[in-house]
Amino acid sequence: MKLTTDDRARLARAIKDAEAGHRGEIVVHIEPRLFGNALKRAAKLYAEKGADKTKEHTGVLLYIASESKTAAVWAGKGVTGGGDQVTWKPVFAALKASPVLTIDVVEKAIAALGTVLTHACAGADVHGNELDDGVSA
Repeated sequence: MKLTTDDRARLARAIKDAEAGHRGEIVVHIEPRLFGNALKRAAKLYAEKGADKTKEHTGVLLYIASESKTAAVWAGKGVTGGGDQVTWKPVFAALKASPVLTIDVVEKAIAALGTVLTHACAGADVHGNELDDGVSA
């Protein structure tokens, strides 16, 4: 999946919207292929992209390998249920709702992630936006 400037702007808006109403901070990384284990890749990117630097450990990384058709979520210890993949089931369901990964599908997955975080990171966001809302690739 090649991201245009417009795609990146749409996803950044989706991240900003999904971060409203809770303490979670969302990072999204999309790359073409996965070589290895998706969860291990997400854990590595979590640290590389700085999601581990939030004050309350409420960073969450959504990893998508578009051509490999796989995804994973890695969350900080401040996210209730963050280590349980069942927590992220709505996110994975949104990604699998279409046989083709499109920007619309990724936006829906980000929105689902925001909904999960309203429960998993409930509370006022007293620290503001701690991480960049852009998408890395």
